Amino acid sequence: MDELKISKKTEPVMFTIRIDRSILDFYDDLARVTNRSRNELFGLALDYAKDKFMVEGEK
Repeated sequence: MDELKISKKTEPVMFTIRIDRSILDFYDDLARVTNRSRNELFGLALDYAKDKFMVEGEK
């Protein structure tokens, strides 16, 4: 039988960001149509983006 491994969730932290109103409006609309919280959507977007950034000059 295969094992089921359950990893511990990381501890959430709070922080403040300043964003353009158009970004906030986009996520408010997306939250409404997907029935997800704006916070959850921001977290998903940040998690997706973290591996997409590339610093110029680094390999």
